[in-house]
Amino acid sequence: MSLGIAQPLPTDARIVVGTAQYVLLPLANLLTGYSVKAMERKIERGDWLEGKVWRRAPDGRILIDVLGYQRWVEGSKTPAALHSRGLEGKKTSLPVQMDLALKREKEIKSNGKTKS
Repeated sequence: MSLGIAQPLPTDARIVVGTAQYVLLPLANLLTGYSVKAMERKIERGDWLEGKVWRRAPDGRILIDVLGYQRWVEGSKTPAALHSRGLEGKKTSLPVQMDLALKREKEIKSNGKTKS
């Protein structure tokens, strides 16, 4: 039996790797260069709008919409984004802020650390 049968033949064809439209934060970190914490902050501040750049999976985890992220990079500031950055007045608080803050607090408690 020849091993040449089991091995792929050399070719000049390019290999293209695609990604899903929605990815978890660690993969989005690799695709965008933004750290997970930086992406969480953009979500908390309202820079990235739910349903536009990110959404929640049925299990509650945050997914980044790769196409939405690309539109955000290429697009202009929306009134909501301007508002959340303090350019039109007071910063809007979002429900996701509380969710992420509670998650961090639980992580701190589960690691045996206390806030001072």
